[in-house]
Amino acid sequence: MPDRPPPLLLAVDGDSVLHRAHHAMLPGDDRDARGRPTWALRGLMTFIASAAARLEPAALVVGFDCRTHSVRKADCPSYKAQRAAKAPDLAEQLDAAPVLLREAGICVVVAPGLEADDVLAGAAALGRRDGWRTTLVTSDRDAFALIDDTTSVLRLVKGGIDASPVLTPEELVRAFKVTPGQYRDYAALRGDASDNLPGVTGIGPATASRLLTAFGTLDDAYVALDGGRRGDVAAVIGLAATAALASVAGRAAVVLNRRLMTMHAGIELPPADAMRLPLDRERVRAALRAREIRLGPSLWALLGGTPSRWPGPDAYPRTPRPAVAAAAPVGLAAPATRTVTGRGQVEARQLSLF
Repeated sequence: MPDRPPPLLLAVDGDSVLHRAHHAMLPGDDRDARGRPTWALRGLMTFIASAAARLEPAALVVGFDCRTHSVRKADCPSYKAQRAAKAPDLAEQLDAAPVLLREAGICVVVAPGLEADDVLAGAAALGRRDGWRTTLVTSDRDAFALIDDTTSVLRLVKGGIDASPVLTPEELVRAFKVTPGQYRDYAALRGDASDNLPGVTGIGPATASRLLTAFGTLDDAYVALDGGRRGDVAAVIGLAATAALASVAGRAAVVLNRRLMTMHAGIELPPADAMRLPLDRERVRAALRAREIRLGPSLWALLGGTPSRWPGPDAYPRTPRPAVAAAAPVGLAAPATRTVTGRGQVEARQLSLF
C-alpha cells in the first residue's frame, strides 16, 4: 500500500482573493440589512471553500496586508504609488474580511508592516520545517519564488478556482523558462508595473530568461560583466540590453526590485496543527449570518463533509466523513470528478462556484 502524502496546508492571499471576488461579484451588489456591502466577503468565502474542495487541505491560513504601515513603502515611497484609491465598498470589505474569517474560526494572520505575500512565505517555511506540503492561493506572481518540491502555487486566473493552474517547479520552468530559485532575479530584471517597479530598460521576459539560463543567477551575470566578459553577456542578450544592465540606472533598479520583491518568511505563524480543518459548523454559520451571507453546500470541504453528503449548514451530516483516496502530489490539479471511498464507492463531482 503506497505511503500517504504529507498533510497539506492551504495558505490564501486574502487581499488578492477578495479583490478578485469584489470585481467578479460586483454586479450583484449584495448588502446586508444595514446597507453594508457583502458581495466580496461572500466571494472570498466561496473562493476559499472552492480551493479547499479542489485540494482537500488538512489546515488553512489566510493572510492579509497590514493596513496601518508598510515597510516597503517606507523603504520606497513610489512603491505602488500609481494605484488609485480603493473604492469605498472594496475598502470596507477589506477591513471586514479578517474579522469575518476570525469569527468563523479561520486562522488569519496580519503581520505588522508586511503584506499577505509575506504570510504566504511564512506558511511555506512552516510547511517545510514541519514536514507538510503547502499550496499558496494568490494571483500575485511574486509567490512563484516560493515554489519548491513541497510548495506549489494555485495561481488565480479568470474563470475561478477550477480554471486556475497549480504551478510546481516543472510547470514554472515550462511557463517562464526559469526555475523558482531564479524567479526573483527574473522579476527584478523585467520589473512589475502593478507595483510601480520599473525593470531594466530593454529587458523583458524572454531576454531575462535567456540571461538567467546562460549565467544561472543575476549575480553571476554581473561577475561576467565586471570581470571583462561583457562580450559573453552581449552574445546572450544583445549589446543594448547589456549596456542597460551594466548602467548605473540598471543596477539600481535591480537592487531595489530584489529588495522589495523579497518576502519576509520569518513572520510568526501558529503551528500547522493549530490551523487544522474542519471548522466548527455553528461558529461558521453564526459568523456568516451576522453579515447575512448565505452559503450552503459549497462549504463542505471546510466543515468536514463530502459533496454528496453535505446538503447545507442546517442539515450537516452526522455520519463521519468517509476516507478519501490518497491525494495527488501537491503540484497536480485534482480532476473535475473523482471517486470517494466509503460504503461502496460514490462518484463526487467538485463544485464549480464561478
